[in-house]
Amino acid sequence: MGLAYNEVDVVQPPRLRAGDEVRLVAPGGPAIRRDAEAIRARLEGLGLRVSAGAYTFQESETHRAEDLNRALRDPGVRALVAVRGDRREHRIVNRLDFNTAAAHPKLFIAGGDGAIVHLALWERAGLAGLRGDPAGAFGAERVTLVSDPKAPTGELTTTGRARGVLLGGDQDQVAAAAGWVLPSLSGAILLLEGDGLAAGHIDRQLTMLRNAGRLDGLRGVAVGRYTDCGPGVLDVLHDWCGALSVPLIGGLDGENLPVGTMAELDADAGTLTVDAAVS
Repeated sequence: MGLAYNEVDVVQPPRLRAGDEVRLVAPGGPAIRRDAEAIRARLEGLGLRVSAGAYTFQESETHRAEDLNRALRDPGVRALVAVRGDRREHRIVNRLDFNTAAAHPKLFIAGGDGAIVHLALWERAGLAGLRGDPAGAFGAERVTLVSDPKAPTGELTTTGRARGVLLGGDQDQVAAAAGWVLPSLSGAILLLEGDGLAAGHIDRQLTMLRNAGRLDGLRGVAVGRYTDCGPGVLDVLHDWCGALSVPLIGGLDGENLPVGTMAELDADAGTLTVDAAVS
């Protein structure tokens, strides 16, 4: 799609209000029932009406993709909320009805394991989304994260400021999206985090992204948590992020954060401020 990154390109779905219907979907694999019930309880506690896709607990990728498309096409559904599955979102993302998503914007809410769906919805429809807590879908206030210098990735923070659309998330899914649903990162701030990745794995993925030109034109990098990743990870991130020569902030907790909206990175102050996902 090749969208230029400025405020006019960001499509912010309408904010949620009490009484709105939201649909549970499972893009990454069959949902675990206790997780789905916990999410349902959280959503109902916010005053929302909750329905579930017919195939939320089923193995069939074709059927679970159809659940997402039915939710996108249903005028009564105001948002899609992903239930954590088996991290196989990449298997169905190309089956989504992006024309409907662009014509009738709805909020997609998912944790870090939904990164590739967020990326695809931005790349094909310019659509902002929300990571983590659905409470952020009710207001249009900006979100500010403050770096924790004591966090493992906190030592990566440099100096300088940058402004651009915040894109990215789980590094594994960012790399998986390259070549088909990864938006251009030129003019963007890249959010990176990882789970269970060895240093060599991280190095190979970042090498591929660089050599493919997918990191060209970045304005800044925001680094969240790299958990259960073993030794040498910070050394690899130091090398790679330093070579990009852009402002960088580490030590972030990016679990509850809009993506696909304008952001301001201030490495000097240790803050990342992101526009709301909804209008």
